[in-house]
Amino acid sequence: MLEALGGLALLVRGLGVLAQALAVLVGGPARKVLTWATAGPLRAWLAGTLVGAISLNSSALGLTAIGLAEVGIAGFAPALVLGLAAKGGATVALLLVATPLSAFALPLVGVGFVVGLLKRLQPWGEALLGLGMLLFGVALMVRGLMPLTEGELFTLVREGLEASPLGLWVLGFALASALGSANAVAAIALALAGSGGLGLGAALALTLGGGAGSGMILVLTSWKGTPLARRIALAHLGWKVAFSVPLLILLEPYTALSARLAAAFGPVSGPAAAVALAHLAYHAGASLLALPLLRPLERLTRQLVPDAGQEIAPKYLSAEALDSRELASSLALREVGRIGDQLSQMLSETVRILAQGKGDAADVARREEKVDQLARAIVLYLSDLSARHPGDSPLALMMAASEIEHMGDQVRRMLRKQDKLYAQNLEFSEEGRTELAEAAERVLKRLHLSLAALATRNGSLAHQVIAERRHMEVYLLELRRSHLSRLEKGRVESRATTLAHLDLLIVLDELDQSITRLAALSRDLHQPAAG
Repeated sequence: MLEALGGLALLVRGLGVLAQALAVLVGGPARKVLTWATAGPLRAWLAGTLVGAISLNSSALGLTAIGLAEVGIAGFAPALVLGLAAKGGATVALLLVATPLSAFALPLVGVGFVVGLLKRLQPWGEALLGLGMLLFGVALMVRGLMPLTEGELFTLVREGLEASPLGLWVLGFALASALGSANAVAAIALALAGSGGLGLGAALALTLGGGAGSGMILVLTSWKGTPLARRIALAHLGWKVAFSVPLLILLEPYTALSARLAAAFGPVSGPAAAVALAHLAYHAGASLLALPLLRPLERLTRQLVPDAGQEIAPKYLSAEALDSRELASSLALREVGRIGDQLSQMLSETVRILAQGKGDAADVARREEKVDQLARAIVLYLSDLSARHPGDSPLALMMAASEIEHMGDQVRRMLRKQDKLYAQNLEFSEEGRTELAEAAERVLKRLHLSLAALATRNGSLAHQVIAERRHMEVYLLELRRSHLSRLEKGRVESRATTLAHLDLLIVLDELDQSITRLAALSRDLHQPAAG
């Protein structure tokens, strides 16, 4: 029994080492393929299958696909198909286990270890080492389980399990949820079938549960994400479960078909090949049959996980308007103004928190997320506009969106400093807090002017903001001197909070510099040649 558990440990660890090494070896090309895949479901299926087969890390690819959807690069359909197809591609690991290559497990471990000592070839060495560990782990599991299968107790347990395919399915689902890997559960089933511990039908029921349960890691990881992320994860899990149920009901013919496929499989036959091929067929079939059902799946998951006002999406950007440079630029400018309003409210709440020591920091965090996602959407929209109208680059608008997003980060940085003081039970001196609040109020007023200049393309307002920058520099320098004076007088609160106080002044200075740069961009947009 301990030998079998040791084999399981080697199997799981070997899969991890192999996946990490392959990620290093194929990471660059794989990222290019994933970017290409976001154009549509068919491309996503091809890319997911290819990258899954090369990297053997389908869970990471599924999470990457959800991440691409969250930032607006991929839609629901490509992201879902990418994750489903990656599972199918990654099943090649089990095919390797079912071939005679497993006889070379220990030599692969040895060669991989030696090759890994060479710095330039380290990823190749780790890939060989991981593959050898995977193969040897399965062999150990088979060897460790074979003596157990001869006992009367095991015979009774096996008969009970084989009499309950649903119970085996639930067991596989639970194991995959815990291990985060359908391949690991399929390898356990393969070892049990190869050692005679389970019949082929029972091993396939366990494998089906593992295939369905492997989607749980996506649900658990994405549950605190956006509604779109949760919809993709739920669709992945739900579709895998739904696809496994008919196969579980028709387990007898499914087992017979798998056995016939294994008999026709050249390198090796028997229960091990049958489990590996059935595992491949299940995941490949699930990803292919999902293609015509993507719209119904999206509608269903949207009902289960409604936006409820949480969806962050552009309000003014229109794909149809990209044919007209002037119209698309105007719409993008309105969207930039929209995120500018969010930034203004973030800073306004931060001023209140600085002045009173309390406020709605959670609202600031929500608005920052909105600013981040909308700024990204604007930049991508303007890049599409630039591609359609070469020579008329909307660079100033892109930079304005990026500058506003950067200012959102600076505002959050101010709040983090405040929160850190609260955690340490420290408070600014009354004079220090008043000065910081007044400085933030001045910066807020200048932000209003700069955003107004941007929204109206008012060159006079932009020049006013730029001209007043020097006065702000002098003012902030005076505040630093005032703080130094309190330190010299030995004020306890000032000495305890000096680093936070000075850092906040630095952030306010950086924020004002960003406001000045935004005004300069507004001035550039006022020029007739600007895009």
